[in-house]
Amino acid sequence: MSGRFGISTRMFRAQQLRREDLLAVAAHGFEGIHLVAHRSALDYANPAAVADFQQRLAEARLELFSVQVPLEEKADEAVLLARRIPLPVLIVQATTPRETAKALEKLAAIAAPLNVTLAIDSTSMTPIGSLVHFVERGVEANVGICLDFAAAAISGGLADTIEEVAEHLSLARLPVESAIDWASVVTTMQKVGYEGPLIFDSQPRGPAKETLARAKQVRGGIERYLAP
Repeated sequence: MSGRFGISTRMFRAQQLRREDLLAVAAHGFEGIHLVAHRSALDYANPAAVADFQQRLAEARLELFSVQVPLEEKADEAVLLARRIPLPVLIVQATTPRETAKALEKLAAIAAPLNVTLAIDSTSMTPIGSLVHFVERGVEANVGICLDFAAAAISGGLADTIEEVAEHLSLARLPVESAIDWASVVTTMQKVGYEGPLIFDSQPRGPAKETLARAKQVRGGIERYLAP
């Protein structure tokens, strides 16, 4: 495991991302962000807004680890962020298998030249075996899975789920509050060779600074199990 941790912008409730928001993320020791691509947070189709966002990321010394595109937003426009800012992973929401396959085929034509990996949100296609089967049968090779640990833990057998999706695991999304056995999970993540970032992503509850503080605390607990 890389030992890099990121924070989802979901905690800021789709409000416009401010310079102080990004600086707060950095101040809590995180290396990057996971952008939930609401236009109200960042007008990703506006070159001036994207340039300003890039500058604010640089000032905070944060990377853009990933972008998640809600169904109501335009993924084919959001992926173009990668023209200006390196974007390793774009997460898409699945609908029906047929419509998802069509959407991925369209997106792949844009994402591939920009070196962007597409990943399907594991909560949008269940059970997990069906998602793995969908990805393995897909016509686009550069499509992976964004695994939501909280949802997988509720279903039971998080470690087994990690192993099941291991070959296609593009991004790991972690809850801030949970009863997850992190020792077992970290051991499994190391076993499958996951080297991507670990993203804390929870629904907003209370002030963002409190969520950041809790995420930092959970990170400390996880890091105890990371091999030196």
